[in-house]
Amino acid sequence: MIMTKKLLITGISFLILYIFIAVSVMTASVWVNHLDLYFIEAIQSTVTDSRAAVILVMTEIGGTEAIVVLTLIVTVSLFIKKMYTAALWFGLTISLSPGVLVHLMKPVIGRERPEFLRLAAESTYSFPSGHSTASTVFYGMLGLILILSVQKLWKKIIIAFITVTIILFVMASRIYLGVHFPTDVLAGFSFGAATVLLSLSLYHLALPKFSQWLRSKDITDKSLSLFQ
Repeated sequence: MIMTKKLLITGISFLILYIFIAVSVMTASVWVNHLDLYFIEAIQSTVTDSRAAVILVMTEIGGTEAIVVLTLIVTVSLFIKKMYTAALWFGLTISLSPGVLVHLMKPVIGRERPEFLRLAAESTYSFPSGHSTASTVFYGMLGLILILSVQKLWKKIIIAFITVTIILFVMASRIYLGVHFPTDVLAGFSFGAATVLLSLSLYHLALPKFSQWLRSKDITDKSLSLFQ
């Protein structure tokens, strides 16, 4: 219960950070403009044709098509392993957060894409970054599942490192390609982190009851507890 409270508090903190960034963007706060210009200049100063071509392909590991396919693979794999609660948690979290909520928030904020060097075509609004949100939620939860699945500390560290690297790469790539402001990707990460942490809290609370309900139907649920 103590760990669940910590997850809730941390998740709410990230949600507050997201709201703060969103309000700052909508009210055109000075710090937003300064931060955006600084990181756009720093990141896009390294643009070359060859790098752009590679990053244009690699950034799609956080794109809609890739995340949908990968989510289906993970969800089906969890079902096959009889981890029913985990499968529903994983699939529903990604479907609702980057899948629905981000698309609802974009027109509410109504922020246009940057007018700087544009290396990729995007037609939707800019805030928050869908790629950054989806990557944070999907790879964050997948990394957590893998970390829980291994016993050795060094394996957990490697998985955590790879997870963070992928998320940061996707965030930076969106700025590099000129399709997002830095505050867009920061907001995407904040909202994604809030989603993961709050969703984890719900998972931890729902797992015993849902597993018990499944047992009453003669179904064995092998979903992992978060805190073993």
